[in-house]
Amino acid sequence: MQHPSLQIALVTESYPPEVNGVATSVWRIVHGMRARGHRVQLIRPRQRDEAAPSQDDDEAGEIVTSGVPIPMYGHLRMGLPASERLARAWTRRRPDIVHVATEGPLGWSALRTARSLQVPVCSDFRTNFQAYGRYYGLGLLRRPIMAYLRSFHNHCQATMVPTAAMQQQLAAA
Repeated sequence: MQHPSLQIALVTESYPPEVNGVATSVWRIVHGMRARGHRVQLIRPRQRDEAAPSQDDDEAGEIVTSGVPIPMYGHLRMGLPASERLARAWTRRRPDIVHVATEGPLGWSALRTARSLQVPVCSDFRTNFQAYGRYYGLGLLRRPIMAYLRSFHNHCQATMVPTAAMQQQLAAA
């Protein structure tokens, strides 16, 4: 059965050449969706040693945004909010859906922008950020981090998780 192709805006703060589970998973999603005939616009921060795009990146199916080093992971960068740039791009070429893979400042700005344009938003929950505080000696941040994540994902129409156990954990929270 042939399904219509979709215009998907995929927002992530982790993408190759980074080497981690999120970057690898998102890369596979992008390439899998494109292989199925969907038009995927990738929105991600420029990494530290990465050259600036040589062409209008929006036309190339990618929007590369500004970023800052992630605390304790200085070799990686998280995206800064890009609401105005996303609003311009999505007004010119409206996506059918926005998928936010990471909950950082870039992801939050994409969520707000999509909602203001009345574009459906779905998200991923892959990393237990609320548990990181204890690992780094910042256990007091567990509740505020969980409140942030709850608010973020509750503003999405759907949140995808990798396991049934994680689905149960999030439902309980």
